[in-house]
Amino acid sequence: MLNQKIGLGLVGAGAIGRVHARNIHEKVPDARLAAVADIDQKAATSIAELNGDAKVYSDYADMLRDDSVQALILCVPPFLKLEITKKAAQAGKHVFCEKPMALSMQDADEMVSVVDASGIKFQVGYQRRFDPSYLKARWAVETGKLGKLLMIKEHNRDPPAPITGWSTNPKKSGGIFLDTTSHDFDAVRWLAGSEVVRVYAEGDALIYEDLKKNGDYDTVTVMLRLANGALGFVDNCYHTVYGFDGRLEILGTEAAVSTSIGEQTLAHIYTKDGTSNEFFDGYATRWAQAYLDELVDFVQCIVTGREPRATVRDGRAAVEIGLAARASIEQQKPITLPFLAEGEARGT
Repeated sequence: MLNQKIGLGLVGAGAIGRVHARNIHEKVPDARLAAVADIDQKAATSIAELNGDAKVYSDYADMLRDDSVQALILCVPPFLKLEITKKAAQAGKHVFCEKPMALSMQDADEMVSVVDASGIKFQVGYQRRFDPSYLKARWAVETGKLGKLLMIKEHNRDPPAPITGWSTNPKKSGGIFLDTTSHDFDAVRWLAGSEVVRVYAEGDALIYEDLKKNGDYDTVTVMLRLANGALGFVDNCYHTVYGFDGRLEILGTEAAVSTSIGEQTLAHIYTKDGTSNEFFDGYATRWAQAYLDELVDFVQCIVTGREPRATVRDGRAAVEIGLAARASIEQQKPITLPFLAEGEARGT
């Protein structure tokens, strides 16, 4: 359809922004990194210099006026995403939005309205939908190999790392349920092909005092009831000393499917001191292929006009489940969906 590559503008020069920039520059065939925007000019320039001839902006609003940019890659704190998406839609720019896309149902509903009214392509960065092992599990469910779906177990455990700045404040980050566990919520409803109708959560800050002080958690478990009758279980922890650990298990009446802990190699050395630890050191290496494939697919959505795999409504659903999980801990009871936090007005 197009001889010219799609120009992508990166907004946010942090860790995940660097991952996306490198993939765009080196491996996404129909796109180029046209620009980088960040108030930290040093960080933005360092990404631009490593990834071709990308322009550098201190204000994303200037990037929106750049005709060489057809779409934005949003890698900014979630409290900024609604305003940037609104301005991007007004400028006719498509949006790839890292999770979570919003911090409240009111903002999530407004995001849906903005995307619907503008007609832009909007994809949420739920990369598990592009991971080869998860795609095989999804195939097993869709083809009926598992029979009737009984249970889905999903967990995501991160190695110890400093949690600083706005990330420690759930009012800015969304907390563990929106910033991290939303990946698992999205995976459960996508794999099951069914919506979550009830949520019960437990959690605590057992490691990081700053999270406890700000009312967030570093260790959580969540029970989910799905509309199709299946049960879901999710756990997250920010202190996994042996490496990054993300696993999935789906049980049906006829069969089961599971993924193992992410491993850098299939060979392990067993000695009197134990087994070699060759697990991934973090999320970026475990999901490397998925991070690439989600951007390739996003660009193809722009080129072909089809809808993304992870839409604005999928992003909204994950926000709703995450907010319900936090409310469940605070109220010490299961929360039935649809969920609306006290004081919020329902949008469209």
